[in-house]
Amino acid sequence: MFGENLKNARKLKNLTLINVGMKINTTHATISRYENNKLEPNLDTLKKLCELYGVSADYILGLPEGLKFPKG
Repeated sequence: MFGENLKNARKLKNLTLINVGMKINTTHATISRYENNKLEPNLDTLKKLCELYGVSADYILGLPEGLKFPKG
């Protein structure tokens, strides 16, 4: 689900693998590996992808909507 969500977010922004790689300072091959679930991005890269695509990490990770923050 992760890779599929990542790919959908990229396509909704009309970006190519090359565009994304250039914008977050990596290669198009690395972005392709993320989208094909062959590699997982580190937290810094995940944040960059979320910001670039304008989506939450919850969406990318396939988490259910409406999760609450812990009260503390």
